Amino acid sequence: MNEYLKIFQIITQFSDRLLADESKSLEIKQSATGLGVDVEACVKEIKESAARLRELLQVCFKDVSQAEDVWNSKPRIAKASPIEIWNGIGELSGCDVRIRSIAQHGQHEAVIKVRKSWKEKSGKLKNKWFLWDKVQQSFQRESIGFFEKDNLHKELRNEVDSQADRLILILDNELNLIFQQLESIDTETIELCIDCFDISSQYRYREKLQAIGGEIVSKFTEPLKYLPSSYMKGFKETLNAPVEALVHKSKLGINLQDFEESCHTIGSIMENLIVSIFEERLSLAILAVEKAMMFYNKFLEKQARYQQETAQQREEEKAWIESQRQHLKQLEEKIDLILNQ
Repeated sequence: MNEYLKIFQIITQFSDRLLADESKSLEIKQSATGLGVDVEACVKEIKESAARLRELLQVCFKDVSQAEDVWNSKPRIAKASPIEIWNGIGELSGCDVRIRSIAQHGQHEAVIKVRKSWKEKSGKLKNKWFLWDKVQQSFQRESIGFFEKDNLHKELRNEVDSQADRLILILDNELNLIFQQLESIDTETIELCIDCFDISSQYRYREKLQAIGGEIVSKFTEPLKYLPSSYMKGFKETLNAPVEALVHKSKLGINLQDFEESCHTIGSIMENLIVSIFEERLSLAILAVEKAMMFYNKFLEKQARYQQETAQQREEEKAWIESQRQHLKQLEEKIDLILNQ
């Protein structure tokens, strides 16, 4: 590129001399002037290209610096204690087993508690509005009329809202046991391993660690804020849908069978939600543990490979990095000459 610029400069110099020579014809001077304008455009293009090339060259310098940073990280990884890493893997394996067991038990307990609680709430409403006769052991009426329907609707909706709050409390308590297991994982060894890597890898690993850690905190401390896709309207709205369907089914009143079916639907929604949330949260917890174990395994693989490298290999790699940097510097100097002319 610099050679091209020199040629264009020579052309410009000859054109300038011709224009200064009074003996030359008007026609040839007009041609020289036109050529000078076009040559100036070529020179401008070369300099603009050189400026863009210089920007791209800085990216190449960063690549070489990154290679050097990785080269410097190898001794740190090679010297890391494998015993601590294996202890970390063992801890994670135990944590995985405990999480699965706690999740299975917690899901079962949550379903039982919610089922019992809703059975009591809906049973009281049924006994009140359809008049359970303790002596006859039967209901005195199969339906309620138009004037009572609104009151039943109001009470049923209040009980559903109350049950929703009860469900949140139950989920919080049961999921917290899994969350405690995740919090108990010792991340100090992971952090020490991350510190061994080059700066770019450190940033990447910490970003992943923070992302999954943030997701765990959010989903375990606010279980109903992140619902399965089937609950697009929100949890309480989904629970109240059967209530509204019951009230609008007939303008005349509400019969006992429809009331029982509505309560059964509400109970099923809550139980299905518990199962969905536990399955999703368990998958998230297991994924976090598996990713941590995968990180340790990859670290050990790198460590074993780096420990096998010889001093000669390291010197050859260092020489290659330095030679690439020198080549880039030579290019940079030539580009700077173009830009400064």
